[in-house]
Amino acid sequence: MGRDVRWDAELAIVAGRIDLLLQGVRDARGIAARRFALDALARGLMSADPGAVSEAEREAAASLRVDPSTVAAASAPRLPHAVAVPLVAKDHGVGFVRQVHVAFDPVGLWVDDAWLHPRARRALGDALGAAARHTAPPRALEQYRLVAAQPAALLRSQIDGPSLGAAALVSAISLWSERPIRARTVVTGAVRGDAVLPVGEMEAKVDAAAQHGADRIVVPASDAAEARRCAAGRVAVVGVGTLEALIAETLSPAKARAHPDRAMDEARRVFSTGWRGYRWPTVRETLSRLGGTLPEGRLDLRVEALARSAAAHRHLGDPARSLDLLHEAELIALSEEGRRAVPDGPLTYLFQQTAMTHRQLCRFEDAATAAARAVEIARSARLRGELIKALGCAGLVAMARGETEGAIEAFAESLEVAERHDPSRNARTRAYLIEAHAAAGHEPGARIQAKAALDALVVGGDDGGARESWVRTSWAGALVTLGRPEEAIAALDVPAVRASLEEEPLPGLLARRHLGVALAQGPDREHGFEVLAASPVVHGRALEPHLSFLAHLNVL
Repeated sequence: MGRDVRWDAELAIVAGRIDLLLQGVRDARGIAARRFALDALARGLMSADPGAVSEAEREAAASLRVDPSTVAAASAPRLPHAVAVPLVAKDHGVGFVRQVHVAFDPVGLWVDDAWLHPRARRALGDALGAAARHTAPPRALEQYRLVAAQPAALLRSQIDGPSLGAAALVSAISLWSERPIRARTVVTGAVRGDAVLPVGEMEAKVDAAAQHGADRIVVPASDAAEARRCAAGRVAVVGVGTLEALIAETLSPAKARAHPDRAMDEARRVFSTGWRGYRWPTVRETLSRLGGTLPEGRLDLRVEALARSAAAHRHLGDPARSLDLLHEAELIALSEEGRRAVPDGPLTYLFQQTAMTHRQLCRFEDAATAAARAVEIARSARLRGELIKALGCAGLVAMARGETEGAIEAFAESLEVAERHDPSRNARTRAYLIEAHAAAGHEPGARIQAKAALDALVVGGDDGGARESWVRTSWAGALVTLGRPEEAIAALDVPAVRASLEEEPLPGLLARRHLGVALAQGPDREHGFEVLAASPVVHGRALEPHLSFLAHLNVL
């Protein structure tokens, strides 16, 4: 039966035990104890593995008035090739279950593997080699590595041996063959050659699987008898002695492999949802999985996948990694084979993302060069949709360099192209143009563009509300720049913006900045400071690094 373990809040966070953290809030007595327990619950939700927090647990957290964005952060879906593994906490001897998966890593992004002992790394290399002998990887084997969904949680685990070998092999074959991992299955075991070898701490690992709610735990055949004794009927134990048996017991039947073009279409759809509820972590993982399965010869799709992945990393506050991915994509695109295989669409998109990443790194000359190249490619190829975006990038770079007249020129041309060919893009382009006119001190121009943008809004549904909040936020920022605080406050006093202030980090944090500054400059200085100072906490701990930066910039 399960061992008697005294769980504290920190151990429950490491283990991802949201059930225990919820109970801790319910049991807390006194204001201080309850605040501590709620903080621990929020941290637990933020460090939970994708798909590991049940809907009932999220509803319970919401009922305890945990910040909605923190609860939403725990709703990310599980990766189809993620493997649940039982681990043992240092100094406690208690088992818990966490997710690991094999990731495609062409430029060495995943350097945060301090949770792995050198001996474990060597064993994982052997396991990935065995996986490659079973199912050929689409790309070079050294470009794949095992990563943890939440590396920080694993730093307190005793991962000093080869016990993750079976999980690494299963995840790799799942990724390369597109066979999903069987649901509610926990996997442990070492791999050597064609054999699955025994591992230690079996009692703690079986207990962890049972507490996790797993249906089955797959263990080495030589450990099966001990595992069944420890399980005592709480979880089914499946013993495997060979790699074929391991694969058969952990992977679902193969489905028809998605055509690369259809897979990229799906990735584009996921990418388009990035700002809706701030889903960039899911976008990043989706693109990483896609990049690891695209055929070597589809250079066009590989370049686009790398560029989109770079954008996701930038939106998650990591422009340095974004630049590494973009450099890899550029090497492919400008190679002799790439010049023949990569069309102008992915190429201009690559340079658009390069411009935006250099801009975030304050490398403005490089950003301007990349933006100009993106515009040149889109213009010469008559890619009107890409030209709208490339000109927008050029305008944003010019704004960052303080070249407001150049920004106005770029945004105006982008708007002209959009008016003729894609009016749905007018709202965002006009929002940029409003800000550029204000920065240049052109109040009449800013007002003309603001009136046109507000008149054109079609409010209704999620998209209409989002569009209105962005336009009004830009107009309010322009009014603050122009020294019109009362008008800025009025521009933000509408339902769409009020909702974004509390529920959507973007444009909510920008709207909060403009509102706070307008209040401080105008009728209520102290309230304005309060609005700005609340930025880091209003959206809870769900803020990713780049958004956290914006929140603290509001405070400054």
